[in-house]
Amino acid sequence: MRRMPDPRRPDTGTLFAARALLQLASETLALGCLFERRGDAYIRVPVHRRQQMAGCEWHCRRLGGLLRRVSYTFEPLDGWISLAKEAPERVAALYRSILRRPDIAATELIWRSDVFARRLDGYVLAFPAGSYNPLNPWNTVRGAVHLNGSAEAGFEAAPRLGPGRLCLSVEAVERGLLFLGGCDRTADVLRATRQEGVAGTAGRLEVSVPEGEGWSLEDLTLPDGERFTPLGLFQLLLDGGDGAQGGWSTETSASPALPAWWGAMPFLPGQLVREAVLRRLHGAALRSALT
Repeated sequence: MRRMPDPRRPDTGTLFAARALLQLASETLALGCLFERRGDAYIRVPVHRRQQMAGCEWHCRRLGGLLRRVSYTFEPLDGWISLAKEAPERVAALYRSILRRPDIAATELIWRSDVFARRLDGYVLAFPAGSYNPLNPWNTVRGAVHLNGSAEAGFEAAPRLGPGRLCLSVEAVERGLLFLGGCDRTADVLRATRQEGVAGTAGRLEVSVPEGEGWSLEDLTLPDGERFTPLGLFQLLLDGGDGAQGGWSTETSASPALPAWWGAMPFLPGQLVREAVLRRLHGAALRSALT
């Protein structure tokens, strides 16, 4: 007897297309605008935001066209905002330590003037002068120190705090995740940093090519043989596959039939663009499945 498809579960082609769209968007920073007031006028201030997964964001570093490092962060935004109010000098020191950049100036992490968001009824103060700037370049275009939220609501809304966080023990990322030429290289390229609490839960992951080796992280494969991508490794950790033993701290999907990343559709320039890209990818997936 032929099994009827579950209407709650997307078909394989749709899942493939959505995953491809997420991969495309997750490697692209969203560009938006806040505003500075100068007299009676409001001047645009361009700002960037990552558009990755709720509870996990990352930054890629390429050298000579090769992907050499990916830094994942699970640290929530609100903790950094509180720390910046209590000990702003500590925030700058942490940035320098985490990113290994002693040249980061504390002034690069704060707003130098009042910054406003535009609403339908006018402009409202979003960040007062001298306050912490979670969208500073060192936490967007130059690195990923803590979560800065999804761009799905645009920049006129506060960054969205994710519904959950990926909780990994340090032991969970020591083997069975990343391979090069059939050899397990997990211990050589992946490490957990900024542990939290006595259980050793990782607040940050670093994936990097060892010093002196000239290959790219894109030469690595995941346990299922798929080529390494930052999103692919995140999904593996989320699913707890092949030794990952990961877990999400809260419920992330409204329907148990859907994968946890399904509801995190990325922000693209308008609904029409997003739907057109999805249709194109879906069509390619279906053609591939039929051949």
